[in-house]
Amino acid sequence: MKTKMVDNLLVQAEQVGTRMSQEYITVGDYRPAESWGSEGQIYPSLTGISLLNLYKTTGKAIFLDGVKAVIASNQKKRLSSGGWPLRLAAEGDGIKFNVSQELKDLTLTEEDLPSTVAAMRLMAEYILTTGDTELKQYLNQSADFLLKFWNKEEGCFEEMMTNKAIKLRANPKSYMIYAYQCVLSLARLFPKFEQYASPLYQTVKETFEGFDEYTYPLLHAMHAAIIVQTEPESEYTRTFVKKRIDEQIALKSKFIIKEEPGAFGHYDGLRGFCLTEGHLRNSVGAALIMKIYDDYVDSGSYTQTQLYKEVSRWIENMYSDGKYFEYVDLEDGVKRGEGSGGQYLPIFWILGEF
Repeated sequence: MKTKMVDNLLVQAEQVGTRMSQEYITVGDYRPAESWGSEGQIYPSLTGISLLNLYKTTGKAIFLDGVKAVIASNQKKRLSSGGWPLRLAAEGDGIKFNVSQELKDLTLTEEDLPSTVAAMRLMAEYILTTGDTELKQYLNQSADFLLKFWNKEEGCFEEMMTNKAIKLRANPKSYMIYAYQCVLSLARLFPKFEQYASPLYQTVKETFEGFDEYTYPLLHAMHAAIIVQTEPESEYTRTFVKKRIDEQIALKSKFIIKEEPGAFGHYDGLRGFCLTEGHLRNSVGAALIMKIYDDYVDSGSYTQTQLYKEVSRWIENMYSDGKYFEYVDLEDGVKRGEGSGGQYLPIFWILGEF
């Protein structure tokens, strides 16, 4: 049974969704004012998914119009092959993480698996929601292109990028969750894709099992959430996944910032655990898996805990005037960052759908 949606949070989600929709409709793109890091092409498609979820929840036309505008923007960036490039930092550098001009150039011309499957999923979900089949011919071409990268032995798709940009991903298989979600959507339009769902799901589970206490909480949580949604009644979910939520993702996470209740920190190769910055996406990750576990498995396991209440308040306090800030610098108390990730992720949590 789904946990009750908090009205004021839904209002925040709608205000953020309205602002994002209007920007895509009027500008034809979303250009983050000051994102934490350099953004890539996957963000617009995930933004579109959040807007589509808002449309399904509220029935408000502005969100469907926003989805159409995101898809139109995506189509302009689609390569002739039917795939999408990463386009890293094409809309500007981040505050804390920048990439070289060489990497920017490399990621403009070569297809990228996560960016491609995210864009395809958005198109498929739009068709399934509206019945509008005008995009199906383009989706069909992209589907044929995607299948060229299937690796039967590995049970997943191979990376599309061949240049040094692939080194930006420490674990490329951790992005296979987007391929799995894409295949689930595609299978409802193209039955031939049903055969790829099971092996991809096993890859998602194996990747999840390889995570540890140092894994980015958002990524860790999204893998856990997919497993919970797929097999809510299994012993695996009720024992192994729940133990992960308790000990690594949420309740006893090393990312918890005790001096800032509800905030989760960051981890990188240079600084290790960075607990001087409270990151919205990691707090959202913890909140998302706690909410989804309660929705699908055992109501009240997490959403009544002190941590969930603190995280919820902290995320809500990162909101201001139709946007969420991405992080707060605890050394000066200033909230910073208006990147795409900070906009669609809270919507996923609020609606309990991603």
